[in-house]
Order: sequence, then C-alpha cells, then structure tokens
Amino acid sequence: MFKSSLTILHISGIPIKLHISFLLILPFLAVAIGNNIQQIAVLAGIEPVQVEANPYLLGFILAVLLFVSVAMHELSHSLVARRRGMKIKDITLMLLGGVAQIEDESRRPEDETLMALAGPLLSLALGFLLLFIIRPLTEFLAADYRLIIYYLGFMNIFLAVFNLLPAFPSDGGRVLRSLLARKTSYLKATRIAAAIGKGFAFMLGVFGLLSAQIILILIAFFIYIGASQEYKFNLIRDTFSEFLVRDLMTENVSTVNENITIRQLLDKMLMEKHSGYPVINDRGELTGCVTLDDIDEIPNDSEKLKNVGEVMSCELITASPEEPLFEAFKRLSQADIGRLMVIDETGELVGILTRSDIMKAYQLKNIRDKQGRGGSDEDLPF
Repeated sequence: MFKSSLTILHISGIPIKLHISFLLILPFLAVAIGNNIQQIAVLAGIEPVQVEANPYLLGFILAVLLFVSVAMHELSHSLVARRRGMKIKDITLMLLGGVAQIEDESRRPEDETLMALAGPLLSLALGFLLLFIIRPLTEFLAADYRLIIYYLGFMNIFLAVFNLLPAFPSDGGRVLRSLLARKTSYLKATRIAAAIGKGFAFMLGVFGLLSAQIILILIAFFIYIGASQEYKFNLIRDTFSEFLVRDLMTENVSTVNENITIRQLLDKMLMEKHSGYPVINDRGELTGCVTLDDIDEIPNDSEKLKNVGEVMSCELITASPEEPLFEAFKRLSQADIGRLMVIDETGELVGILTRSDIMKAYQLKNIRDKQGRGGSDEDLPF
C-alpha cells in the first residue's frame, strides 16, 4: 500500500512518509490558503494591512504546518496502538491528510476506543493550547505570527471535531464500531459502522456537489471507499479465522532444479499448467522461486541466460504450516505475489500456498455456512 511514498524521518521508531499525492496537493492548498489570508486575518482579529509576508508564502507555511498537525494526530494513534500491543508499519501523509498503517489491529473494543480517541484528543488539546493559552500571551508578536497561531489552533479543533463524526472509517466511526462490538460480533459491528459511513459520505458528496466544493466531494469519495475496504478486510479476516496454512496449502509440490534451461522450464509450465515453481539445488535445498514474470523480464538480447538459477528470485517469502491463514494472506497481499513457500520448523519445503488455494477457504466456509445456518453470499475482493 502507498508504494509511491518517500520516508522523510522516523519518530519514536515510526517511519513518517510523504505520498506523491501530498506533493501534488501542497501547492494547491498553499494557493487556496494564500487567497484567503485577508479573511483569516479578520477572523483572527488582525487588520489585513498588518500582515507583512507574501500571502502565498504564508499560505505555504500554513499548509506545511497543517500537515505537521495531521502527522501529530496520526502519531498519537500509533503510539497508543503500540502501547496496546499493536505493530505500527508507518505513517503516510497524503492527499487528504494522513494514514497510520497498523499491523495486527486489535479486535478488543476497548483498544479501538482508546486508539481512535487519541488523535482527536491530541488535536483538541493542541487547538485549545494555541487559541486560548498561547495566543493571548503573544499579542506583542508581529501580525504574521499571531495569524499562524490562530489558524493552526482553529484547524486543529476543526480536525478533532471532523474526525469525531461517525463516518467510518474516521476516528468517530471507529469509536462507533467499538461500541457496537460490545453488543454484537466484530464483523456485524463493522458492517453497521461501514453502512453509516457510506451514508454520511453520500450526503457529504451531495452537499459538495450542490455547493460546488470539490474538496468535499473528494473527502466523501475517500470515506465511501475507505468504509467499503474496511468491511471487506474484516470479512476476509473473519472468513479465514478458522483455517491454518496447512489446511489449504498444496502438498507434494512440483519443483525445478536451478540448472535446467529456460526452455525446459517453459515446456514444464506448459505441460503442468503452472506459472511458478520453487527452485532447488543439486542437494535438494530450496534456493529460490521462478515465475513467468521472472522469465518475461529477461531482456530479448540476453542470449547468455541459459538456466533457471540466473533468473529466479532468491528473496523468498515463506509461511509456516501452523500459522493462521489470514497472516499468510496479509503477507502475500503486501508483497503482491501469487504464492508463498510453506516451510516447516526444520527448514524443509512442505507445500506451497497460492491465491487459488486461499480462495478455497472462502468457498469452504460459504458452503459450511449454507449447510449449517443459511450462510452468506458476500463476495471477497480477490
């Protein structure tokens, strides 16, 4: 996720990244703020003529500081999540704010409540600090600095209030889900919260369309997509919770030796109708994996490439036969690959897990549910 991102720093061991969409929106946001500097000055109780800096330079500074506030908001989520035992991958600043990527999210309602409230509470505290404590003490400063303090204080309070709206997957929507999850299953709570979030997104989108506010339409779009993806993610997790890797992996795996030629490999693929194979050496040890994509990347003029060992991928992503299927699915999805090598505790290759194998989990559970209690015909996004 967010592959087009650049890490700019680490805070408390958490990478802070800039997505390319952030770089695209920053100048537009700076211009939009710059165009409204006089109105902001009036709201701050400052005479517009007292503002000395170029309005667009001031707009750029305010835009950057606004995203710093968003990063602090997301960082508070992450630090609370880490204290509750969750792993934090990174924080990414992007088009409409920031996203904290949390691995192994807790399904305990109390954990989600604390994590979701951390961001808005920090933004609210920062806003009140700037507006009602720092601002009255800085009347002696130049108008430009007082305007910056006012704008950041106001926007942090707005950020807190907006995020507390029950528009799942926003912070308020997550609090709503955590409350619902105390009375029903986590999946059903997610479905209800996602439906409310979609409804909110629809109304926000209509309002944005009628008022010609493109930014509101974009926010509505991202809320709608986010709610849909969050529900599908939890549906997948719920579906896979009953299975281990060994339940779905393919055993008696067909392998290829790293010394066979590319032509021999292609003939084997055509005959066995496989698109990838584990690669072993002469001692029978697993040394890599080769797929059609690896062969397709061979330059047309590379006549010297004669065997599989020269084109195979040596960075293997593996799974254990005893680990939960959902964990293997996440690893497969994050790496954007089609198969995982299944290795037992002795380091021996005991199977292979493909996307097709994982699809069987959904089919098996769906059939079991239909036979047992009517089941569900939800579609999984594979």
